[in-house]
Amino acid sequence: MIKIFKFWWAWEHEMIENWLEEMELNGHRLVETKIKGLLFYFERCNPVKARYCIDYQSKLTPDYVTLLKDDGWDLYQIGMGWYILRKQYEDERPELYTDFESLIARNKALLAILLVATIMECVSFGNMIWDTYNDSNKAMLPVLCIMGSAILAFFSFVITNVVMQITKFRKKH
Repeated sequence: MIKIFKFWWAWEHEMIENWLEEMELNGHRLVETKIKGLLFYFERCNPVKARYCIDYQSKLTPDYVTLLKDDGWDLYQIGMGWYILRKQYEDERPELYTDFESLIARNKALLAILLVATIMECVSFGNMIWDTYNDSNKAMLPVLCIMGSAILAFFSFVITNVVMQITKFRKKH
């Protein structure tokens, strides 16, 4: 069993998909992931062509699972709605999504979650900053402002990348 830690962002799914396919071509098949898809476990296998896709589903329905299984996809759960799908092939590289509308819809769902999380973080840090500002000891105020700014910058970075990916899919459409 080979264990590899690999950090990636949700919008970099193509990089991970290509890496997993290259691993399988080199005789390492994915067995499972841990730590929300950051730690990958591989077993040795005969090198084969396999298509890997990363998908997000806010709710994994039995119909979706049946559709995937009927089409020959194996499902690996990452966590928090993220899944890795694997399908062995010989000639033409299969695609999970055959239309860009589905990819755009998937990324819009992710974007909605990110926007809600950003608003919740802003409200939470705003309340902490306001409470500290009204306190007689304002020693923690600069630290909270810096932390709040860093978190807001992080969410802005993530949202920008998801929006850029949606734009990329719209241009391909």
